[in-house]
Amino acid sequence: MSSVCEGPRIMSQAFELSVAANEEGPLLPISKTNTYSSSPLIDNEDSERERPVEETMKEASSKILGRLILLFVAFLYGTLNVSLRMLYALPGPPSASVLSTVRGWIAAAAFIPLIPSMRVEVSAASASCSPLENKAKRMAPLWLVALELAFWNFGAQGLLNVGLLFTDAARAAFFTQMSVVITPLLSLVAGQKVRCTVGVGCIAALAGLVLLSESEKSPDGASTAHGHRSFSLSGGDLIVLTGALSWSMYIYRTSSVGDRYPEISLQGVKSVLLACFYSSWFLTSVLTCYSEGGWSTVAGLWKGWTSWKAWALLAFSAVGPGALADVLQQVGQKQISASEANVILCGEPVFTAILARVLLGESISATEAAGGALIVTAALFASI
Repeated sequence: MSSVCEGPRIMSQAFELSVAANEEGPLLPISKTNTYSSSPLIDNEDSERERPVEETMKEASSKILGRLILLFVAFLYGTLNVSLRMLYALPGPPSASVLSTVRGWIAAAAFIPLIPSMRVEVSAASASCSPLENKAKRMAPLWLVALELAFWNFGAQGLLNVGLLFTDAARAAFFTQMSVVITPLLSLVAGQKVRCTVGVGCIAALAGLVLLSESEKSPDGASTAHGHRSFSLSGGDLIVLTGALSWSMYIYRTSSVGDRYPEISLQGVKSVLLACFYSSWFLTSVLTCYSEGGWSTVAGLWKGWTSWKAWALLAFSAVGPGALADVLQQVGQKQISASEANVILCGEPVFTAILARVLLGESISATEAAGGALIVTAALFASI
C-alpha cells in the first residue's frame, strides 16, 4: 500500500523537476532520425545558410538581366531621334501631328498578336489578388493607370516630335537627358528622400545647359566658325526641355506602378490610349487647316505619304523604340531601382550621337559635346 501511495508523489516530483529544467533553459530539439545526434542540427544550420546565398545569387542575376535590358532600351531610344530626323529629311514630310498619330496606331497594332498573352496576364493577376486585396493595396484599375501613363507619354513624345523640327537629333537627345535630373526632384516633391548628390547633379546640368545654349552665329543668323557666341535657347530646345519634364513624370510613375501591373497588358492599353490622344491632336490640326484653306491645306499635312521609305521609318520608330522599348523598360525597372535605371538610360544620347554621325552626317561642336557630357555627368550624380 505504501508503494501505491507513493506513486502519485513521485510523479508530482518528476513533473516539478521537468518544469524547473524548462525554466533554466530550452529543451534540445528532437530529431526524427536520432534524438541525441547533432547531425540533424548541422544540416538545418547549413540549409539556413544556403538559402540566403541562393536568394542573393538569384537577385544578383535578375539585376544583371535588368541592366542589360535597359541598356538595350537606351539603344532603342537612341535610334528614335535619328529615325525621325531621317523622316523629316524626306520630300513632303508629315507634320508632327500626322507623324505622332500614324506612329501611335502602328505601335498599338503591334500588340494585336500579344492579345492572348494579355488575357493570360489579366486572368493570372485577377486570380492572385482578390478585389479586397487590391483595395487594401490601393491599386487603381489597369485602364486608369494606363491612361495616366499615356498622358505623360503623349506630352513627352509629342513635344519631342515637334522639337525635332527645329533642333538636331543629338542636341535633342542631350536635352532629353535633363529628365534624369528632374526625376529625383519630383521624388523630393512627393516626400521621398533625395541624396545630396542630386544637388551636384542639378548644378552640373545647369552648366551643361549653359554650354548647349551657347551657339556660334554670324550676324545673319547662320552658324559659322567665326561668328560671335550668344546665350540662347531655340524654340525647339525649349520644346524638348518641356518634353523632358513630361518624360520625367512618365519614368517616375512607371517605377511606382510597374511592379504591380502586368507589363504587356499595361503597355498595350497605354498604347491604344496614347494613339487616341494623338488622333485628337491630328483632328484638331485637320480642322484648323480646313478652316484656313480647305482640303488643299489639309493635304499639305503630309504630301509625301506615298513614300515607302517614310512608312518604313514610321514602322520602325513605332515598333522598335515604341512598343518594344516600352515593354522592356517596364520589365527592366522591375529588377532594379529607378535611380539605377536612370543611369543606364543615360546612354541614349551616346547612341544617338553615334548614329546621327553615321547615318545623318550630323556633327556636334566641342562646346555642345562638353555641354552634353555635363548633362550626362549630372544624370550620373543625381542617380548615385
